[in-house]
Amino acid sequence: MKRLGVFLGFTPKQLAPHEGISRLIAFIVKGAVQSKGISVTIAGPSWLKGEIIALLEDAGIDRKSVDIVTTASEPYIVKIWRLWAYLRASPDKPRPRRFRLKRLLKKSLYLVVSWLSTTSTVLFVLGAFLLAALAIAFAVPGIVVALSLAAVFLAKRGSGRVMRHPLAYRLLRKYRATKKRAIVAMGIVDRVREAELSRLIRKLNRRKGIDVWYVPSMFWPEVAALDGRVVMAAPDIVFYEHPAQYTGEDFEGSLERITASLAAADHLISYSDYVKQHHIVEQQGIPADRVSVIRHGIIDTRDIEGDKGSKEGALDVLHGYLDEKKNVLPEYLDGFRFDDVPFLFYSSQVRPHKNIEGLVAAYEKILREHYRPIKLVLTAKIAGNERIRDFIADRGLQRDVISLPSVPNPVLAALYRLAALSVTPTMFEGGFPFTFSEAYSVGTPSVMSRIPAVSEVILDEKLLDLMTFDPRNRKDMLSKILWGLDNREALFQAQRPLFEILSARTWSKVADEYLDLMRSVEAT
Repeated sequence: MKRLGVFLGFTPKQLAPHEGISRLIAFIVKGAVQSKGISVTIAGPSWLKGEIIALLEDAGIDRKSVDIVTTASEPYIVKIWRLWAYLRASPDKPRPRRFRLKRLLKKSLYLVVSWLSTTSTVLFVLGAFLLAALAIAFAVPGIVVALSLAAVFLAKRGSGRVMRHPLAYRLLRKYRATKKRAIVAMGIVDRVREAELSRLIRKLNRRKGIDVWYVPSMFWPEVAALDGRVVMAAPDIVFYEHPAQYTGEDFEGSLERITASLAAADHLISYSDYVKQHHIVEQQGIPADRVSVIRHGIIDTRDIEGDKGSKEGALDVLHGYLDEKKNVLPEYLDGFRFDDVPFLFYSSQVRPHKNIEGLVAAYEKILREHYRPIKLVLTAKIAGNERIRDFIADRGLQRDVISLPSVPNPVLAALYRLAALSVTPTMFEGGFPFTFSEAYSVGTPSVMSRIPAVSEVILDEKLLDLMTFDPRNRKDMLSKILWGLDNREALFQAQRPLFEILSARTWSKVADEYLDLMRSVEAT
């Protein structure tokens, strides 16, 4: 195999450089780049180009060593979406609205004065036409807004009586329930992605030359049209484990896309024997010889720290980050110091099966029933999840559960080093969690869920019992966290043999396994 392609079909903002799937892609690309005689192409829609470059930079991969191929330009609907997202986003340095309006009026007045100051007849006439056009353009919206405000004012007086009617209440409740899912229900995202991926694949097929395509997701059935062999990652199909948590319009059609994608692949890669057997072979009916298990390598967080590999260095990195983001993080974190603040740490996105609510419930008991002065730090974006946000607010834990979403790798390393204990409460993972080696490599022990991907790797029954808990049993989780806090050094020493075993599995070896598999697929 001389030419390896990596095909990415993520939607805008979906490929964050600091998340697990991005790091996995980076490790494989780095391994291929370092292998002699293999050229690497990364292909994706035009909207991913910035994210691809950020991924390479974050992983320390020379941009020139990889050929990036994207579609020519973004669809207008994506450009409109970006503009809308930009206008809605909170600026790093928010200013009161009255000052923004004042500056806008000042600039407008300056333009008018400049226009009136001209001696050019052509410019004066053009300016007059422009002002007339603007007056007409804003006249109709102005009338509509005025009439709407008047209607709201008149309706407000009788709205209470109207909304108490059962039919009106049901209609309002139905509207609220469907409002957030309108775009998904219309299938806009799917249509845009399908059209763009089809354009991308036509472009790639005209270029030719890729022997094997690595596809890191099971959600792009369009890859069936790619020239060349397709090796696809099949991390897990979590619907089979927690069907009740993945329902509704948000997930409608997902299983169908997964099934079509798996059928389009020549070979599949899973990260655990459990997923291969129970999700891919038994549920999807794919022959076992078309599925290989390649476990993840170790993530040594010391590589990220560099010369900041100490508690003092970690504090400097974390405090510098908090200061840099003080205008977008909660106000109570402005000036907050972690020097003598112990905290539990869980690095994860918000997903239904990640069991964040279970961890928060156990943490509340640690804080209020066991009187431990400790914080809980999460990398999950709590502000964007109403259910978890309300769960925390109802318990009055807004200042105790600290959310630092999408932190850069150096900050993630600092959090792991400073944590009293790493806790991984997930209900399910497709592979052994990265969190263990990320934490242990910088001196922090872990407790985690006893799930198939974990018990496959931890073969020492005593260690398994010592460091894992039933994620569905919050008492068991609470007990293991408390024991870990009270016996931190003993737990750390007990986990040393496990870390040494995992350390032998470097990402260089993992990349070699991926490349060997792709060579064998190409040869068949």
